[in-house]
Amino acid sequence: MSKAVSLGLICAALFSTALSAQEQRWFEIELLVFSQTPAAELQETFSDTVTPIKPGRAYDLLTPRYQTDLTGLLEALPLCNAAPTLATEYRFNLNLPKQLCLFEPQLPSWQQNSVFESRYINSKLPYPAHIGPLITGNGEQQTQPYLAEQSSLQLTDLAIKIKRQAGVNLLLHTSWRQAPVTERRAIASRWFAGKNFSQQFDYWGQPKTTAQSSNDTALLNDTNQAEQLRLNSSAQSSSELIANIEQLLQQLNANNQLPERPASALEQTSSSDSLAVRNLPDQVWQLDGLFKLHLDHYLFVNTEFNLRIPAKASLQTVNVRQSRRVISGEIHYLDHPYLGIVLQIRRYEPAIATEELTAQP
Repeated sequence: MSKAVSLGLICAALFSTALSAQEQRWFEIELLVFSQTPAAELQETFSDTVTPIKPGRAYDLLTPRYQTDLTGLLEALPLCNAAPTLATEYRFNLNLPKQLCLFEPQLPSWQQNSVFESRYINSKLPYPAHIGPLITGNGEQQTQPYLAEQSSLQLTDLAIKIKRQAGVNLLLHTSWRQAPVTERRAIASRWFAGKNFSQQFDYWGQPKTTAQSSNDTALLNDTNQAEQLRLNSSAQSSSELIANIEQLLQQLNANNQLPERPASALEQTSSSDSLAVRNLPDQVWQLDGLFKLHLDHYLFVNTEFNLRIPAKASLQTVNVRQSRRVISGEIHYLDHPYLGIVLQIRRYEPAIATEELTAQP
């Protein structure tokens, strides 16, 4: 194959990639969300029922930023007061302070079982007590939705004007890029910001006791409430489990088959509770919600946000759901007595490498 033919194939592949990127029709979304004090004549009554935000399969662009997983770093730490071996000297060739070490190793997965409670290392940083409104990324192009860089923000002047208004609190100002698909295939992105009420209130807005707050602080390594519920519900002692195993073995020897064991009341309760908690956010944020963009001849936006408002003895919740057909390039305002949303969706052309096009045969 000649060099000219090879160069032609490379150019064709690059142009095909360019056409594929254009067919995806990437967009850049800039979003401002702010709370506002409603008019005095508005007599709003809050419902005692909290409409939960269910992230499900939503893209989460914020959790990796604010709750970094330290598992890799912890695995690189040597054991305290442990004699160095050739393997550890070769693997951990670091001049670490004596304070940076682990006191005891964790059991490997193949040694862990359900009879004895597993030990856990605090492998995740705790969430911050407050997240400021400005959230941007490095703008590195990806195949999935990703945060744009700060220089991409075009509504900064508007954000400054919003912050200067009395009774208005700018909670979120961000920008990200994604390629919208049809409504049936669209996946929402999740956004949260503002104050973190997790230490004072549970997800349903009820105040936590001092014991609950202390327990949450001690369990920062496990912020998933569903996992905690699972661990707490397995309260059977090892002796009871062993007795059950022996009973099953006796029945197996007698009948050559294991009987079907009906679920206990505790298991049924914990199972239903797990289902109820599994899809809930593990933190109680001042602003928490979903933003979905889909393309069906026109651009459509679906938003759902929970705004938390502290009251005397509880945390009140305002649930705001809005849908709007939008036009790219225009600034749209979704109004609500308690929550305002400003957004602009702009066409974005992904950068395509062109170095190969200038290659000489």
